[in-house]
Amino acid sequence: MTQSQRSRIVSLAVGTAAASGLGMIPVHRLPRPVRVGYVALPAVLTTGVSLLAAQGRPGAPDDGDASRLRGLRTPTLSEAALSLGLGGLMAGAGAAGLRLDGAVEGFLRRRGVPAPRVWIGLATGAVTLASVLLDDQDPEHEGTSTQEQVLALLTREDPAGLAPGTDGMPEDEYEPEAQAIAELLDTGVAPTAAQLDELWEHWFSEPLSPLLGARRMDSLLEELAALVPEHPVV
Repeated sequence: MTQSQRSRIVSLAVGTAAASGLGMIPVHRLPRPVRVGYVALPAVLTTGVSLLAAQGRPGAPDDGDASRLRGLRTPTLSEAALSLGLGGLMAGAGAAGLRLDGAVEGFLRRRGVPAPRVWIGLATGAVTLASVLLDDQDPEHEGTSTQEQVLALLTREDPAGLAPGTDGMPEDEYEPEAQAIAELLDTGVAPTAAQLDELWEHWFSEPLSPLLGARRMDSLLEELAALVPEHPVV
């Protein structure tokens, strides 16, 4: 199991456990000030973030410093209405969440389910885990391809001193090398220093190891090994 796989499993386990723990908290029975904050704080934050985001959009004509406060212009009527509307929706969602939490717990208690909060927490964790796994399988949410990640590593290290992306040098200058390394990774094999040296000699007539040095070479090999896919191409 690679380091990236272990990290992913740990992340899923921690996220699921956290969701389960939060689901076990009876938010509808918390003290009134806490419940008010549960509803009001997200609404206030949403309104504020929306108003700040509106600062980056064209607004009302600037009529001088009087209409500005520390660089922030006065929001237009439509911007204020939209921000307040979003905040209201968030407050409504929070209030509905409190009612739903109480309704679900009451329903389970009436049905004689022991420790209903435990079951609610477990269900919350299960739904969270399922949503994350389904999202990972969605093609529209696939991460950066292996070749692109390898290209980013080679561009960062820049062994040939080409400075890709500057002075007219293409940003994908190391594309052929990245493709060759990605093809090796896709077979489920982490490259060795000897393999990278041989590949580099093919393209640049000199091995890679002396260009990077031992420390940078070891670091690159470790990062490349983390890119080995869970399901190799056969």
